[in-house]
Amino acid sequence: MDQTEIKVKEGLGDIKFLSTIEDVIKILGEPTEDEAINEVDDSHHSRLLHYDHLGLSASFDEEENWTLTSIAISEEEYNINGVNLIGLNKSDFLQKIQALNLGECQEEAFNEEDYESTVMNFDDSHLTCWFENDELQEIQWSF
Repeated sequence: MDQTEIKVKEGLGDIKFLSTIEDVIKILGEPTEDEAINEVDDSHHSRLLHYDHLGLSASFDEEENWTLTSIAISEEEYNINGVNLIGLNKSDFLQKIQALNLGECQEEAFNEEDYESTVMNFDDSHLTCWFENDELQEIQWSF
C-alpha cells in the first residue's frame, strides 16, 4: 500500500480522516511515540501518534470522538497528485502548487535571530506549509 499520497481534506493514501486510532495503527504499525496533549484550561484534549521513521504525525481529538483529525509530514517522498514538495524553496514551491488548485494562500513570515520561517496557509484546502530558511520542512492538513 502506498501511504505517501497526500489527499487534501481526505487523508493520506489509505488512511482517511475520522479513522480510529486502531485503524491507523493497523495500517502504519506501532508508533515511535504516543503523546497526550491537554490544554492548560482543560478545553482541548488530543493524542498524537508520531512515526519518526516515516516523518509523520497523526492527531486524534477528543471532540471528534478520538478520530483522526490532522496529519503532518516532513519527508520528501510524500506528494500531492504526484508532486513532491518537501525540501523545495519558496519560489519552486509556489510554481509547483499552481497546478494543484489548493486555493488562495496566506503567507506569514517570522524572522528569528539565526533563521527565518514562513507559514503558508491554504484555508480552502485545510493545508498549512512551514518553511525554515526558505526550505519547506513540513506540511500539515486536515478534513
